[in-house]
Amino acid sequence: MTDTRDRLYFTSIILFVFRILIFITLFFFPLHLKNIGFSGWEIGLLMGVDSLTALLTTLPLGVSNDLVASRRLTLLSFVLLAAVYLLLSGARLFPVLMILFILLGTCNSLAQLSMKSLIYKTAGASRKGRRFSVMGFAEHSGIAVGALAGGLLLIHLSYDRIFLTTGILFFLITPLVAGLPKTRTHIFDPALYRKELFKRNVVVFALITFLYTYHWGAEKTVYTLFLRDCLGFSQPEIGVLIFVTVMLLAIGCLVFGRLLDRRVATLPRLIVAGLCLSAAGTVLLAFSGNRFQAYLFRAVHEIGDGSFMVFSYVMTSNLFSRARVGGGSGFLGQVAVLGTFTGALASGALLQYFDPRVPMIAAGGMSLGALYCFRKFRLATVMTAEDNE
Repeated sequence: MTDTRDRLYFTSIILFVFRILIFITLFFFPLHLKNIGFSGWEIGLLMGVDSLTALLTTLPLGVSNDLVASRRLTLLSFVLLAAVYLLLSGARLFPVLMILFILLGTCNSLAQLSMKSLIYKTAGASRKGRRFSVMGFAEHSGIAVGALAGGLLLIHLSYDRIFLTTGILFFLITPLVAGLPKTRTHIFDPALYRKELFKRNVVVFALITFLYTYHWGAEKTVYTLFLRDCLGFSQPEIGVLIFVTVMLLAIGCLVFGRLLDRRVATLPRLIVAGLCLSAAGTVLLAFSGNRFQAYLFRAVHEIGDGSFMVFSYVMTSNLFSRARVGGGSGFLGQVAVLGTFTGALASGALLQYFDPRVPMIAAGGMSLGALYCFRKFRLATVMTAEDNE
């Protein structure tokens, strides 16, 4: 038990640091691109192209975690991410940035899938809420800290200097990856993957995931622009807002995971509460007129996301066998990438004709669509994959 907990915590720490480095810049990419002269549709395309690339590669990368040790794939992704950030420090031409964003999307997906596969494959079958809430806390607190650090660093450093520093830090932490736990590998059997991926519950959950993750793409494209252009937030103030509210998401993961293990909460309650709060927070934020309302409504949204994320982690573990959870989580990740790309592209198009409020309202509507699908298609939440042990 102690060894399993230690492996969980060490992997989660690496995931935490990884998310910090990614999100030091990710929320601020639209501002950087606008500052160097790109139009709304170019920003939407660049913010979505890493998602499109991940769409084409996420499932194969997920399956690769069943065939190759996840630790090795994490090591490879960190080295490549270091190189991408070093090159971003001097990139200005649209075609060059397109190539780098493609690489960024692929490597980011590989790192995420590999570290999460490690946790799925090494976690026990009991107390899933607590185990996956630790993963959720690490991932999202890393996002919060990264956004805060990015906002503060931009007071003193240029975007190019931050890209350079991020690349160097990825190189420096790469040796720590060697300490990640080993995982068993399996022979690829297409028939077994088809059997697991096309189960009714997997298809329904994939549809819900697509509709929910649409708002991720909208946020990547318009969220920081909305805060700056509609509410007058400065870049450091944006970083503080993201830090405070995403930390609520991270803490929500811990709380909801423990409530699930104690049977105070159930998976159906988590998804219903999560989608309702997430949608309400997004729509109300679009109508906010001051900074207090921005904090309040964004907090509502993030708490809802925390509830949904715990539901998502546990459902993924329940739906797939341990031997193929890499491919299964890769499939759901691919669906999430498609939702994100759709949200980014649609929001960029809307941004050409409307202010950022309209894409945000549309994103809230998509989350309500996910809730409708959960109710309409009666997603079963109590199941265990046959080979989950």
